[in-house]
Amino acid sequence: MPVTPYSYRNDPAVPAFDDTAPIVIFDGLCVLCSSGVQWMLTRDPAGSSRFAVIQDPVPRALYRHYGLDAETFDTFMVLADGVPYMRWAGVLAAGRTMGQPWRALAGVGRIIPDFAGDQLYDWVQRNRIAWFGRRDTCRRPTALEASRLWTA
Repeated sequence: MPVTPYSYRNDPAVPAFDDTAPIVIFDGLCVLCSSGVQWMLTRDPAGSSRFAVIQDPVPRALYRHYGLDAETFDTFMVLADGVPYMRWAGVLAAGRTMGQPWRALAGVGRIIPDFAGDQLYDWVQRNRIAWFGRRDTCRRPTALEASRLWTA
């Protein structure tokens, strides 16, 4: 499905927000998702991307805008340059927000066809809670991470 960049800016259901840097939207209650964000923050502490939990209002509005269900959280999203990247494309887009060598590895990941990457992503996504668990409350940032975690 072709996506018009920044189309959410014209959607009155999506509150205005700062979209000048890539935003990684993740499930703040999922241990795997939160651990993935922690992994990214540790390896790219000065990176430009920001992170937002799907449990906050603006990410939920973005999911509705793109026809996704924030309750079932079928995919995380990387919003970069006004374009949403999901599933395998989202994994690669998240890698592109980081420094080297992670950015290069995201480039190499393009050799995996989207249909195969999406199948792998979907398998992990379906089993993430059973394999890794779920938190009772969203992960909160440390003082050093606070500038990179976006809150509504």
